[in-house]
Amino acid sequence: MKNVLVVVTVIMILGLAIAPISAEVAWINSANTVIVLPTTKIVNGTPLHIGEDAISGSRLGAFLVLQGITIGKYTSVASVPVEYHSVLIPDENQVYLLNEEDMPDVGINVSDQPVGDVVVVQVNFSRVGFNLSRGSVEFLDRSVEVTFNENTTPLDVGEDYKIVSTTVDGKDTMFLYSHEAADSKLTSLGDSITVGGWKLKPLDININASKMLVELTYPSGIIKTKAMARSRYYIMYLTADGEEDFEEYDSYPVSRLNELFEAGADKVFLFSPTDFFIGVSGSKTVIYSYEYYEKVGRYQDGDIYSDQWVWDIDPEHGLYTLYLHVDGEGFPRVFVAPGQSLSIPTGWNLSIVPFFAKNAQGDIVGVSGYRFVRRVSVAKQVSITAPKVQATEDVYSLIINDTQLTALPSDKNVIIVGGWVSNSAWALLERVYGEDVVDSIKREILRNGYVVKDLPNPNNSRYRVIILAGRTHVETGKAVEEFMASQ
Repeated sequence: MKNVLVVVTVIMILGLAIAPISAEVAWINSANTVIVLPTTKIVNGTPLHIGEDAISGSRLGAFLVLQGITIGKYTSVASVPVEYHSVLIPDENQVYLLNEEDMPDVGINVSDQPVGDVVVVQVNFSRVGFNLSRGSVEFLDRSVEVTFNENTTPLDVGEDYKIVSTTVDGKDTMFLYSHEAADSKLTSLGDSITVGGWKLKPLDININASKMLVELTYPSGIIKTKAMARSRYYIMYLTADGEEDFEEYDSYPVSRLNELFEAGADKVFLFSPTDFFIGVSGSKTVIYSYEYYEKVGRYQDGDIYSDQWVWDIDPEHGLYTLYLHVDGEGFPRVFVAPGQSLSIPTGWNLSIVPFFAKNAQGDIVGVSGYRFVRRVSVAKQVSITAPKVQATEDVYSLIINDTQLTALPSDKNVIIVGGWVSNSAWALLERVYGEDVVDSIKREILRNGYVVKDLPNPNNSRYRVIILAGRTHVETGKAVEEFMASQ
């Protein structure tokens, strides 16, 4: 019974190991394969290929190069430049306000009042004119203005921010604050809360009295002990002069916060315990909320935003205007020649383009009007059908002789051409797959004249070992032809 089991087991192993060529090896090409040709003798230390097998190997190499050339469909995302134009705006010395009727694709909310998420883009054409000697348009001081409110400024200070306008030493000023807030946060006795350089560490919590005692560490490193109660508000702040303080309020201190912002405080931390309780583990816990503001910028009237665009701040109405500034000295005259435009520096890719009038001789004699132009890049999905090449540049570089194959590579397919008499690579096959498997292949060659065998590469299952061998060179050629026909 044991002998029967051994025989059955050997047959099963042989059947698995020497399975015929299947669709799994259809991806073989010259970029991921080596061809092993036999040698029959060595002359001056150099192995020589048998002529007929060398021809078969070369044909097989060329075939594998072609196998690596396929037609594929490639899809990519291309960036396509697109321009949106307004209607032609005549120069009638008017004050013109850009609107969505004249330019439906303006890309921003524009109107005649800077309310909500709306901005005002204004051109005073009485301050724009054609300069005949230069053949260009000249934009004078404040000829172009863009007016914002707190919600629409182009200042990049993060998603959540606050802008405060005020007057400092007689000069209109705006302060920019980054802002973060949290609600219904939890911390337990012994843990710490750290925000903006302040650290609060509860030392004791009285659940019944809804109070706690905290160790408060200031940004400067000063440590003080403070009592805090439920539903009260505590302001901690750092002034522009570097002074630190702590204040307590019964209700939300909106007036005091505004005072600190208008004074240009560097940091403002508002903390409020909202409840106290004993947690599941028995730990005393506080629920709290906070707001934190940090000054990240400051502009005053006349400060430069970009190039010759400067700020005009209106604290009374909470408005912020960028205007083109020209004074002939630090802010030189602004000319726009044919083919040029005046860019509005807000990240909208919006510009003003003059359209020049010409006489019969083609000379520029004036301006016929102006257009607002927005230039953007639109992402488009593009698909093309084209050859895909996976091939070696040199066919002969993928052909080696049997003396060079000392082990199976883990990153390539191996095709062994020729039988065991002339190709010493079969000795490697015996070491890798065992004598029983190799003897079975030899018997099939003697019985059928040639074989086309596919063996798994034990070093990497993604790659295969292909044997194309016959009793004679003619029959080996038949094995090569059959293999190529199967691909």
